[in-house]
Amino acid sequence: MPRAFLPRSVLVAALALVAAAPFAAAQKDDYEASRRSPLPSGPASIVLYSDTNLRGTSVELTADQYRLAAVGFNDKARSVEVKGGVWLLCADANLKGNCEYIDRTVRNLGEIGLSAKISSAQVTAYDKGPRSYDIAFFAETDFRGPFLGFDYGEASLDQFRFNDTAGSVLVNRGDWLVCADNDYRGQCEFLDASVSDLGSVYLNNKISSFRKYDVRREGPWFRPVDPVYPPPGGGPGAGGVRGEETMFFPAPTYRGARIANRDGAATRFCQDQGFDEAVYKAPASVLSDVLCR
Repeated sequence: MPRAFLPRSVLVAALALVAAAPFAAAQKDDYEASRRSPLPSGPASIVLYSDTNLRGTSVELTADQYRLAAVGFNDKARSVEVKGGVWLLCADANLKGNCEYIDRTVRNLGEIGLSAKISSAQVTAYDKGPRSYDIAFFAETDFRGPFLGFDYGEASLDQFRFNDTAGSVLVNRGDWLVCADNDYRGQCEFLDASVSDLGSVYLNNKISSFRKYDVRREGPWFRPVDPVYPPPGGGPGAGGVRGEETMFFPAPTYRGARIANRDGAATRFCQDQGFDEAVYKAPASVLSDVLCR
């Protein structure tokens, strides 16, 4: 083999691997989706087993049971088989205490903190449980109350009558940006895990829009700083493109952080750069594509 041929062949192989990477990633996503067991169909029915992996003594429910003690199965279930419907299983009688929505078979209830703890059950009106969605919003803290589940983002929750309603959020898959205003504006927070109390991130009863956040494509997310800041001293030209009477700032920052797109933020930024006002800004949660004059 000629000496000059080896590096060229290695380069071709490397380029082929790079080109195949997106396809491989797509295949992986398809595989992960296929691993989700299909939802059961048929009349509402759930079987509770005293041991894991659907073993041991059992009891079948086809309707609400507010006190499992009445059927001799209080705090006994360690696995459940869902044959139909979506069920709310609770640790205390009368649907109180720690509760979980179940729409599929669970072979070990310890995975959701309910092993040998179920005391009541209710068949719900939902088509799917919240864990079947990529993200689910609950009206109350601790994942309680009415919920809405999604696999994609929504620019407004008004159409679902869930605007400014969420008290907690269950993140099952992916990274998300949740925002206080429509169209992903206002105060936003990056979520890569569930939040049992949205008050901890100052968004309780405030979420109006949300979308998936692709860290690989969009880069790390940084919380915007408050736009009320002193003049940075950089003056005009700090990251902008100057025209005859204007300057364009594609991604304004202050001390290395993006600036929240609140009322008056763009004008204050332009004035700090030595201009009179902002004549345009893109609709986003942070200032972008700002034109000053």
